[in-house]
Amino acid sequence: MDFIERELSDIRANCEEQTIKLITCNATLVRIDLLPQRPNRSMTVCLRFPEDYPQRCSILVELKSRVYSDKLLAELTRLLDEHAKQHLGKPQALLVLRFALQYLSDNPLCICLDEIKQLRQDLKSDNVSQLKLRQRNSCVEITARGGQYYYRLTAAVPDDYPQQAVDLRGQESNLPNVLLRYLNGQSREIARQCVEPPLRLSKDELANFRPSRSLYRTLKFCLEATRDFHLELCPICDNTVLPQQPENVVLDDRDDAFVERVYCGHLFHQGCLKLYLSEPPFPKSGKLCPAKRRHPRSDAHSYMGKGAITAGTSSGIKLDNSDNRCGIKLAHDRWVVSVKTAEARWAQKQARQRELEEVVDFLQ
Repeated sequence: MDFIERELSDIRANCEEQTIKLITCNATLVRIDLLPQRPNRSMTVCLRFPEDYPQRCSILVELKSRVYSDKLLAELTRLLDEHAKQHLGKPQALLVLRFALQYLSDNPLCICLDEIKQLRQDLKSDNVSQLKLRQRNSCVEITARGGQYYYRLTAAVPDDYPQQAVDLRGQESNLPNVLLRYLNGQSREIARQCVEPPLRLSKDELANFRPSRSLYRTLKFCLEATRDFHLELCPICDNTVLPQQPENVVLDDRDDAFVERVYCGHLFHQGCLKLYLSEPPFPKSGKLCPAKRRHPRSDAHSYMGKGAITAGTSSGIKLDNSDNRCGIKLAHDRWVVSVKTAEARWAQKQARQRELEEVVDFLQ
């Protein structure tokens, strides 16, 4: 029995474990599936024996996978080639297979390598936000910063990623609670939409739906939103909504400086918002947001529904852009007031004001 035949015999004898499945094993080609019981982490290894193997040439390695990126396959192939060259003159097939299996086990986050690289690329222009990898726990931790404010969370990558969305946990922040709730809720919603089809899909659309990767989309949202909060201006007074120092954030929801976020995405001082909603004019369709432009992270598409869809708007939201303002109906769950009620309150306020003026005139 020659050298290659003995090595093939060793491969057959050692590929009976659950993490390895032998597909083909002959002098022309050895094909093996790694982690076959975990389809979302599986990889196929093809080995060929060149001439002068193993004395002068190392074994030839080719990797295939439906779940790992081409960049990862290329990098791992390079590592396997280098590992094989270190064992010239010896059987290399089992060494290569065990090296590849150990690499996949030690680096569970390689399933989302491209997304992690993209996040790192985005962070090059952001010198304050941070990204950390926890390979042992298969987690990605980010700390997003904007001014003196931060938002930290951990995204755990499940075994059946990307069919299952990342699990977001451990959120910490010094932002006001209204913004912390928004970041927590919206990031989870983005992750959910990546893996769950919309409710109103045709049978054909539902059959063609495929889960998409959720790590980059969720963390990118958190990075951008946190970066921008401290720069946002109140559309009424045109001053920054958040104080420069987080310790000066107003926590009393009755205070005029308390921060409110409305459904079009814009931030307001509570006092400014109340004043704007309580003064005329009172259009029948409700007041529109006076912000100079539409917010990049608007929730309006989720609450206005399909009835607001019109041609000519990429978002499907009916806007009044005649003066380049936001143009989305101003709504907030704490101030749901009909036009008649608003007009009545304004009339009462004006009547009281006139009464006070008459009293002042009488006393003078």
